[in-house]
Amino acid sequence: MLDNPAGTDLPGLLDAGAHCLAEAWPDGHPVLRALTTLRDRLQESRLQIAILGQFKRGKSTFINALLRAPLLPSAVVPATAIPTFIAWGAVPRILVTFQGNRPPDDIHPADTDSIRAELGRWVTEEGNPINRRQVRRVHLFVPSDVLRDGIVLIDTPGIGSTLRHNTDAAIQVLPECDAALFVVSADPPVTEAEMDYLRAIRPHVVRLYFVLNKVDYLDPAEQGQALGFLHNALGAALGSAEEAAIFPLSARRALEAVATSDGAALEASGLPRIERDVLHTLRSDKLGALHASAALKAKMLLEQALADLTLKRRALELPLDDLEQRARKLEEALRETERERQVAHDMLAGDRRRAAEKLESQAEALRQEARQRFNALVHRHVESNRGVMDRGAIQRSLDAALPDFFEATLATFSADFRQAVEAILSRQQQRADTLIRSVRAITASLFDIALPPQEPAEPFRLGPEPYWASQKLVHALIPTPAGVVRRMLPGTMRQRYLRRALEEEIADLVMQNVEGLRWATLRGLDETFRRFGTQLDERLAEAISATHGSIRQVVERRRNEAGQTANELSRLNALEDRLRAMTSALVRLDATTVA
Repeated sequence: MLDNPAGTDLPGLLDAGAHCLAEAWPDGHPVLRALTTLRDRLQESRLQIAILGQFKRGKSTFINALLRAPLLPSAVVPATAIPTFIAWGAVPRILVTFQGNRPPDDIHPADTDSIRAELGRWVTEEGNPINRRQVRRVHLFVPSDVLRDGIVLIDTPGIGSTLRHNTDAAIQVLPECDAALFVVSADPPVTEAEMDYLRAIRPHVVRLYFVLNKVDYLDPAEQGQALGFLHNALGAALGSAEEAAIFPLSARRALEAVATSDGAALEASGLPRIERDVLHTLRSDKLGALHASAALKAKMLLEQALADLTLKRRALELPLDDLEQRARKLEEALRETERERQVAHDMLAGDRRRAAEKLESQAEALRQEARQRFNALVHRHVESNRGVMDRGAIQRSLDAALPDFFEATLATFSADFRQAVEAILSRQQQRADTLIRSVRAITASLFDIALPPQEPAEPFRLGPEPYWASQKLVHALIPTPAGVVRRMLPGTMRQRYLRRALEEEIADLVMQNVEGLRWATLRGLDETFRRFGTQLDERLAEAISATHGSIRQVVERRRNEAGQTANELSRLNALEDRLRAMTSALVRLDATTVA
């Protein structure tokens, strides 16, 4: 037992929890790694504040106003596609991290415009559609006063657009948020999608504030009505209207006031009130906000570890014959799980084959479209030159048309294919999550205990795809021995021959370019499905190890060390008591901090 769990501070509780888990699982446990990461962030005293909300609510403009400079890109279409972590730095710097093993890009932009342009390449749908560059996240370091004292702002992708991957990316960042500003707008009013998102994030965020942006679209009476409507809607979603602290704002006018150094206009925009009542309060009570967030996350982690430890203790308490019988039933159930795993892999292989067939079909359609486009270009050229073919002029036209065509086509080609593949992966992941949950559910039923299910895996995305900025386009036509042709053929036949030869060369040229796109996409497809299958096996093995592995160890120990059962049971009971005491202490710490 802890000597005084109620008075133990949070770092001490995290250290004690880590020591306790190391005793219970000398070979390591996922919760131990998560606790260590949480403890490290607490020691760094870094308070991470997420700017959340639906797409096109003005989140990036709001952050630009806070930073006092238009650093983040904004657009009419959904702009932010990748989470951007913004922290203080003496000089501007952008650090781009990637999925897989690619090393980070460390960029040092010279000024505001270059910061915005560089970010546009990585975090926007225009510069990085459907995250084709495979960016994990972007870190921006700038010398802004709002970021002093360990404050980190997180610009999140907007939820609720037609781009599902943006919603997924926004949700995945929630465990890293200590506080959040939820941005809605006066035009249009709050939506059901925003209410669903709010209900999803509420358990993860201790300090939550609301910003009603774009109030400059409304007159004073309409502003009052919008605030009242939002207050009622948030109260219904949160269960208490008192939790809904709402701050009216015009982020656009705030940024304009910053540019013109108009203090009165800045105050009227509503931004200074948010800075005073939210950011200043969070900064002055940063330690409290950090502790409240870390206490909540640590409590959830320790509860998960406690359930796994309870399984070990339950196995020790049962009579050996009973334990062995239940262990055999578990093994039988897991053999069925193994068969289901094989079925899942077979279904995955079938889905991969159908996706490859779809890719071939799309590539052939692209070949036909490209041939028609470039043959039409030749036809228009010949028509404009009264039937005369000028190969040099045609070559120059193709040199200009080829990159434009393929760059414009790539986005549509990739988007259509990626959406189809990710729909397949989403269905496969639901099956995988169900299979993995069944392992813990079977164990819980056999041993009469409650085991929380494993968290769902991160949504899978199609692997790296080509983008023409880094691809060399093939656009050189093969010289035709025109002099010989001219000497041997009449003029009409000569032009017809040249045109037919040119169409064949265009077909070869299109084939080379489309094949490069098809082959690179096929490699990404194969790699994605391979990683998915590997992750399924790893997650299933982890679930089995945490349940069947623990039971098997207990059975072997009881067979070989029959006289030591009482001692081991006493040790596990003591560890359970310590974990429960730590969990209770975390609850009290959380309640004290929030109060």
